[in-house]
Amino acid sequence: MMPGGLSEAKPATPEVQHIVNEVKPQFEIRENRTYGIFKAIVYKTQVVAGINYFIK
Repeated sequence: MMPGGLSEAKPATPEVQHIVNEVKPQFEIRENRTYGIFKAIVYKTQVVAGINYFIK
């Protein structure tokens, strides 16, 4: 992977699902809607000055 580039898509792990669970309340407030199912399917990472996660 080149610096700043995205990794290949990988199946979601329990750690990624934990991140999703942490941001769910903020996302629901922003969208002014509640979601019953909020499950991570796949994710990519980007290493910059830390790690960015792109989660579907």
